[in-house]
Amino acid sequence: MKAIILAAGNGTRMSPLAEEKPKPLLKVGGKPIIEYNIDNIREKVDEVIIVAGYRKEKLFDKYEDDKDIKIVVQDPPEGTADAALKAEKHIEDSAVIMNGDDIYGEDIKELCNHERAFLVSETDEPEKYGVFEKKDDKIVGIQEKPANPPSNLVNVGCFKVCKNFFEHLKKVERSERGEYEITDAMQEYMDEEEIGFVKTDTWYPCSYPWQLLKANKELLKEKNRSIEGKVHESATIKGDVVVEEGAVIKENTVIQGPALIKKGCEVGPMTHIRPSTVLEENVKVSKSEVKNSVILEGTAIPHFNYVGDSYVCKNVNFGAGTITANLRNDHSTVKVKVKGEIIDTGMKKVGAFIGSNTKIGVNCSINPGVKIGSDVKTNSHIRIDRNVKKGEVLK
Repeated sequence: MKAIILAAGNGTRMSPLAEEKPKPLLKVGGKPIIEYNIDNIREKVDEVIIVAGYRKEKLFDKYEDDKDIKIVVQDPPEGTADAALKAEKHIEDSAVIMNGDDIYGEDIKELCNHERAFLVSETDEPEKYGVFEKKDDKIVGIQEKPANPPSNLVNVGCFKVCKNFFEHLKKVERSERGEYEITDAMQEYMDEEEIGFVKTDTWYPCSYPWQLLKANKELLKEKNRSIEGKVHESATIKGDVVVEEGAVIKENTVIQGPALIKKGCEVGPMTHIRPSTVLEENVKVSKSEVKNSVILEGTAIPHFNYVGDSYVCKNVNFGAGTITANLRNDHSTVKVKVKGEIIDTGMKKVGAFIGSNTKIGVNCSINPGVKIGSDVKTNSHIRIDRNVKKGEVLK
């Protein structure tokens, strides 16, 4: 049995975080999205096949020395059905097919024990998803975002199938979006075969930037306290905090778990790291506060800054006094503009999403839900209340 991970999409909904790498390589909870599924599935399969496309060189570089992982290319990207077909020639009997931008728990191991089955999740809002119709212990139909859902079991994009499923994929026609969708083959497959299902309590979709914050928060709950780095005697560390060897926690700093501080980080003096925060390697935070955020490699938050409920890519610099606002004054949920559409995050606290190598001037204010592209530069004393494109200069 093989595993197929669909990782070829352009990740436009994840902009600006995916401007430099494919979405499955974005880090949450301390490691890339795709690694959670590879770690869970590796012992159950003979080989993992990653279907790459956008920024494919990043996946080739990461897995070039892993003999259990094969990378095939989908070019151009024409949908999930087409992507799965790129792996067909490597499948002898059966396969587990899964999305590369979703995190599944250990229930995928149980899925592997079935001949044919779909992974499903129970939700109170099934009308927002593809909903399965079931009969006894079998799945018999699927409806996309129905007004009257036939059940509360929704499609999470993970399937155990036999080789003949690929014949159904070949019959799929282009959707209204101009893509070949894997879900279009599922109904015909259910009509032909008996399909079981496995319920999962662990499913973290990572299609939009704010979903990374939700996933990160849950994944950090699995961390156990481990203090290997250098911690000043005046610092206070509370709860399940991981401080890796090579990290330095300076004077009068407070870190509240769950939190992860990786090697090369310098935190403090007089800094507050609040729960659900990850500082990747070589991040520097001084006289500032960070809460419920992911801060990637080499970023500097050095002087009287507040970063809350945000995802910040590598080598970003915050000027002194710059803050991310994460709560609207009317306390309504934060909305984010994605591909020209205003989307309600459903979350009352959302900060900023900032691409790599961006330099933000002193005393700037960033509105809730704003996206700032990579390689942006801003002047001082600017209120950033709109999305900023890659490479823009704000004066």
